[in-house]
Formats: sequence, structure tokens, C-alpha cells
Amino acid sequence: MDRVVGGVKGLTVVIGYHRVVENFPFERERSLPPMLISSRTFERHLDWIGQRFHFISLEELASTLDHGAGFARPVAAITFDDGYRDVYDNAFPILKRKGIPAAVFVVTGLVDTPHTLTHDRLYALLSRAFSQWPEASRNLGSLLRDLGIVPVSIPQLGGSATAPFAATRELLVRLAQSDVYRIVEALEDKLSPVGDALGDFRTLTWEMLAEMSQSGITIGSHTRTHILLTNEDQCRVQQELEQSRQDLETKLGIPIRHFAYPDGRFSSQAVRAVAAAGYRYAYTTCCHRDSSYPAHTIPRRIFWENSCLDSRGSFSPAIMSCQISGSFDFLAGCKQDHRFSANERSHSAGNRRVGSVS
Repeated sequence: MDRVVGGVKGLTVVIGYHRVVENFPFERERSLPPMLISSRTFERHLDWIGQRFHFISLEELASTLDHGAGFARPVAAITFDDGYRDVYDNAFPILKRKGIPAAVFVVTGLVDTPHTLTHDRLYALLSRAFSQWPEASRNLGSLLRDLGIVPVSIPQLGGSATAPFAATRELLVRLAQSDVYRIVEALEDKLSPVGDALGDFRTLTWEMLAEMSQSGITIGSHTRTHILLTNEDQCRVQQELEQSRQDLETKLGIPIRHFAYPDGRFSSQAVRAVAAAGYRYAYTTCCHRDSSYPAHTIPRRIFWENSCLDSRGSFSPAIMSCQISGSFDFLAGCKQDHRFSANERSHSAGNRRVGSVS
């Protein structure tokens, strides 16, 4: 039997990125660091992978999955989540120059708009809050209580550099998007809006997507507003999945068969919804599969600037190899309960909220 890498039959790995930027040190001061990779490091990744794997498109991967076959040689597929414009500006030229296929999963409600993704707005506001408020964790907890968002609480994170990221993460994975919107609005009332500061966080335009599609880039859905499927009710989930697919097919005139779960989060209910919405393939960020829907739980490995650096901050082929092969999986583990959505868990507990943060 062919060796399995990343959970797909054959020597296969699907790799995910988010933003590709020119100046990582500058961008990490105002962006979620694990979503960033510099153009230089990205190209270093591609060169290392290209020496060991044959690059394929998601359509080639899909064709092989459909036929239940493996690959005669190691293969890798490159993907990007969210649809940031710097993927077009910085990654797309590198991919074209090297002749490497790739895929972009798009949040369709933001295409051709000046709006930014909610997680970017939230992180920018929390970074400002933790730098300005003497007791940021306590003040943020009070804000949540004032909004009636309980029993979610924020741990005492202090003033560490990672505190805004930790707080952002807790809120995003615990709350429905409507509650996150309310938090963002409340923070902007207290701290002033961050719109102008996020001008470089623009997303792709339909024209850019059409050009990329015509150049062989696979376009897929990432919902319409980047909801976490595990945090929303079934009606909202179905609406987001169907509208996003319709947006892409109408604007680009191509069939949309691929979907990536925001934050890689899925439950058995979410997987069924993705399949019912007409997507043929869906991609996660962990190694778990749903045996009833293997084509809708294809694993990916998500990389960023520091994923493959050694203790000196230099690119490490050995660490890259371990990341690709999944050697670190037993250390990181998976904290998701894929059996249930947040709504299913809260219903069974008799609690309308998602739960508390310890």
C-alpha cells in the first residue's frame, strides 16, 4: 500500500497558506502572525517541496480521488485561504514563474469591497486594547458581560506580546459571528475604528480572480463571510455555503467543486452541510477524516513564516521534512470535537452559548 502523508492515499500532501507579504517583520506588528509568510520564505518552501514532490492542482488530486487510485510519485498541492490581495500581488507571480498550480479559497462577500475580514479587525482592536488598557483582560471581560456574552470569559493574559492573539483566538473559536461583530463594534466605540489602518488587508477583486482562474489557479469557496461552520446554526451554515458557491459560479462562469472550512473547523453536521451544498471536495487543517465523507475531510498542513525555522531563525530542511510528514502531529494533537457542532453541544447542555473559556 502506498505510504500516507496528510491522510490522502498515496504520497500526497496538501499545503495551505494565507497571506504572502514582502516585509514580514513589518506586517507581523499589525497582523495575525500565523497567517503571514514572506515572499522569500514562500519561495524557499516551494523550492524545497519541488525538489521532493511533483506539484499538482486540486483538480488533478480530485480526479485521482474519484478513481480511487494513488500516485506513482510524491505529489503536493498548494492552497491559499481567505483571498487576500497580496496572494495576487506576491504569490501569483512566483507561481507563474515556476509553473506551479495552486488553489485559492475565497470569502466571496468581501470580493471587490473595501471591507476587511472580521478576524483582522478584531485582532487590530485587541492589539490596541492590550497596549492602551492597564488591565486589558479584566476590561475585556467587563465588555463581554456588558454585551451579555456570557459565560465566555477571557483568561488573565497580562501584557505579553501574544495576548492579543490569544484573546482573538478564544473569541473566534467560541462565538457565533454575530457576537464577534458586536464585540468589534463595542471596541471601535471605545478605541476608534481601525478601517484606515487595515487598508493593506484588502481582498481580491473579481477581475483578479478571473485572471487567476484563466491562468490555471483553482478557485474554491471559503464561505461568504468567513463564519466558522461549527459555531453557527444550520440555516446560517447552509445559506453561507450555497450563496458563496453561487457568487463564484455566477461571477466567474465556472463550476465550483472545492471548499475549505474556515479555521479548518468541522463537525459531522458541517460536513454533511458542505456535501449538501454541492461541493465535491472539502479541506480541513487536521489529520482527522470522516469515514462517511472522506472527500469532504481532506487534510492540509498550514504553514507560515516560522513553521520551518530552527532555533537560530534560519530555514531548516529537517524541520520542513518533519512538518510535511506529520512527525509533530502527536505533539500538537487536535483539540476539536469533530462529532458535534457548537450548537449541538450547547443544545445538549441546555445552554444557548458556546461555553466558557478556562
